[in-house]
Amino acid sequence: MKIILVRHGQTQANISWKYSTDDTILAESGLYILDKTKKLLDYYKIDKVYTSDLIRSQQTAKRLGFDDFTIDKRLNEMNFGDFRGRGIDEVRESEKDFFLKEEKDYFNIKYPSGESRNDVIKRTSDFLEEKSREEDGTILCISHGIAIRSTLFWILKDLDNWGSFWIDNGSLTIYNIEDDKRLIESVNKI
Repeated sequence: MKIILVRHGQTQANISWKYSTDDTILAESGLYILDKTKKLLDYYKIDKVYTSDLIRSQQTAKRLGFDDFTIDKRLNEMNFGDFRGRGIDEVRESEKDFFLKEEKDYFNIKYPSGESRNDVIKRTSDFLEEKSREEDGTILCISHGIAIRSTLFWILKDLDNWGSFWIDNGSLTIYNIEDDKRLIESVNKI
């Protein structure tokens, strides 16, 4: 089977460098990116589509031509809790104590009223594990930057490589599952 993960299209929060909220929508100015993504997906026969339950993922699926999709919260972006809706630079300045603690325990520290990176790795891994057992063919999953980056560690396991990956809006990350082997076909393909 093949699992294709696509990061949602560009949002105003991405452009403005803010932590997104649950109701963040796609920015008109970034829709051209999804036109490129759609052309890349033409090379695959998609059997089933999943999205996170966040609006921007569902908008992305529709923009890519997929109106029939299943929502699964395990594909949601990391919950940044009390930081949602705030500017990233402003939060880094006003919440210095949190970021000092994060430096010491990067994967386990939970954002205030939110999640840790290990929480996201666990829930995305649970999703992939389940789908790799239950599904055949090719599934498309519309998700988010940190969530997709987290899926890499369903395969890699070594969290020291976390900083080696970036996931762009509209990019494809593709896994092949063959004979119980998990293979990375591509990361951040644009």
